[in-house]
Amino acid sequence: MLYEIILIYCATGALAGFVSGMFGVGGAFTMAPILIIGLPLQGVPDHHVMHLSVGTSLAVMFTTSAYVVVLRYRIGDLQLPLTFRFVPYIIIGALAGSLFGDFLPGDILKAIFMGFLVLTIVRGVLYKGHETVAGGGDLHDVRGPGLWSHGVLTGITGSLLGPGPAIIIGPYLRKRRYSMAMVAASASALASLLGLSATGGYVYGGFGEAGLPELALGYLYLPAAAGLAVGALIGSPFGIRASHWIPDLLVHRMFTGYVAFILVVMLIWGR
Repeated sequence: MLYEIILIYCATGALAGFVSGMFGVGGAFTMAPILIIGLPLQGVPDHHVMHLSVGTSLAVMFTTSAYVVVLRYRIGDLQLPLTFRFVPYIIIGALAGSLFGDFLPGDILKAIFMGFLVLTIVRGVLYKGHETVAGGGDLHDVRGPGLWSHGVLTGITGSLLGPGPAIIIGPYLRKRRYSMAMVAASASALASLLGLSATGGYVYGGFGEAGLPELALGYLYLPAAAGLAVGALIGSPFGIRASHWIPDLLVHRMFTGYVAFILVVMLIWGR
């Protein structure tokens, strides 16, 4: 059973890597539902499932996003000055959220997670499109309360729920006329930072907890993380290529459809 589940994790990781490369989401939306389904099959107590799912998906998100950043940088999608503006606010939010998340019951985390999916879908459906600027939008527009509020909120929600920065920062940058490829590049860089800092909080928060499975490092389940990471590294380059082949607005619509699919999976299987 363990080997079969690891193979499922590898296949899921490949899909997570594809969407991470294409949308810059980090892939946590794909990984977390599979972990929520798979961990109980391995005898993990229900009250640990959500925390292990988020902690493990965050660790894999770091690995996948770091790889995507390298690939995006090589083809010129990553704008470092834009990305660096969000860094301090992401760190503050991620550390606060990961430490606070250990005190929330798993059912509450699951409900927040699903509610956040609904909000993301609504924002995507209402999006009418903006003309993008070759080379990126105006960097001077990325500042002030909009910058720090989106950065801190991304850190908090990402560490609690697992979504990548593309979910919150993406719409913010789209309004400032950045293409989906550039949004995905910056979001991947920030997702890597978010995954690293928040995973530390979940590893620390899970030490000493009774009932965790063998080969768990706090709330990080190592066999699942390994299987997901291998698959994600395979799928990521294909997602990046697809993001350049497909028209910009269609990529945005596909992202909304992807989130809707994850919500359906959660509603059917994540009870």
